[in-house]
Amino acid sequence: MIEVETEDPDRVGATLSPLAARVGDRAVVTDWRRMNASLFEALAVDRIVSFTILSLIILVAAFNILSSLIMLVRAKTRDIAIIRTMGASRQSLIRIFVTVGLVIGSLGIAAGVGLGFVILHFRQSIVNGIQFLTGQNLWDPSIRFLTELPARTDPLEVLSVVLMAFVLTLLATLYPAFKAAGTDPVQVLRYE
Repeated sequence: MIEVETEDPDRVGATLSPLAARVGDRAVVTDWRRMNASLFEALAVDRIVSFTILSLIILVAAFNILSSLIMLVRAKTRDIAIIRTMGASRQSLIRIFVTVGLVIGSLGIAAGVGLGFVILHFRQSIVNGIQFLTGQNLWDPSIRFLTELPARTDPLEVLSVVLMAFVLTLLATLYPAFKAAGTDPVQVLRYE
């Protein structure tokens, strides 16, 4: 057995391909990815499950924005009718409620991304603190073959989650905005 070390483990395929072509059928060339294929399959499944759970959490947050805006429209029906009688157009009411929803959603997205990066940056300190409080060794190298909690941030995944959250926020604002714009001031103010 001959082991070859490389500076960049992510480019192991490019490093070993000339060697594999050179040795042909006389030897078997295996890289660390093939040797740990079951681990990488488990990590791929874990990524999909994590993304699905995160999507469900974002969907719940969008429903929270939706219900908050619906309650706001119901609470402010009289005020909306007064604004409409003063000359506000339906489009301006739609813009008001979409803007309110997008501001709430954008603040939530910014807070989530910021908190996520803070937790990611201090992840090992958090694990050490939990180990200290519980007295348990959560990251035992003899079990996991690693000395600390690894993390690698994929900017495209972060961007896709942020875009998904923003689109769901936008969609959650549309129904209350159209409901507010459809308020008939005559019906609301008839008994005032």
